[in-house]
Amino acid sequence: MICPQCGTLNQNTDDSCHRCKRPLHPASMKGKIACSTHANREATTSGASCGTRLCEACAVNWNGIDYCDACAPAEAVRTEFDEDYEKVPALDPATAERAGFGSRLSAVFVDAVLIALTSGVLALLFWLFTGSLAFLISPRIAPSAYYLYRVLFLIGVPVYVAVTTAISGQTVGKQVSGVIVLEPDGHILNVQQSVIRTLAAIVSALPFGLGFLWAIWDKDQETWHDKLAKTAVFKWGGGI
Repeated sequence: MICPQCGTLNQNTDDSCHRCKRPLHPASMKGKIACSTHANREATTSGASCGTRLCEACAVNWNGIDYCDACAPAEAVRTEFDEDYEKVPALDPATAERAGFGSRLSAVFVDAVLIALTSGVLALLFWLFTGSLAFLISPRIAPSAYYLYRVLFLIGVPVYVAVTTAISGQTVGKQVSGVIVLEPDGHILNVQQSVIRTLAAIVSALPFGLGFLWAIWDKDQETWHDKLAKTAVFKWGGGI
């Protein structure tokens, strides 16, 4: 079953998406039987051979009998193949509020604390193997540990941000602060958008953080990386 919010394929028996963790069946489907493929489309028929519930876009009709793709006779040709589906936005941008600079700053602070704690744990693990913490300041004693520690940090932070944003639109900091990164129309970002936004954040940070501060006076409260990646940050849940 395809998640109507992020487009991920899930098992038909799943209640929530294994990627974005949101319910597979939107409120509009309450009391209705969903198509086995499209979680946000009502089933209008069943496959004659297997009984799979199908919407009009999924049913293959042959001699007046509906089949699913797997059971349809070889001679059956679908006259119309629906490659897309209606994605349900995570929120309605027309009514949702953009996140302010304060809540976005608190999200960055929480993530920074989490990253610092993770870095500390990683440093202790390196210390167990090298017997010294000198690698934190100089490559002379343990050059391998010195460079590996920094490479893991430089790769790990962007990966953490990009992956969590692509999955649910939220890092841990954003979950705590009650904000979410989405497309301007309210949909969850795809992986490419999330990676672009993460890398663009480096551009925002380079001129003394000016790209981040831009959200203070921007009419849409967007940073440079929001504009470069074509994303928006909305209020989401309670937060702090």
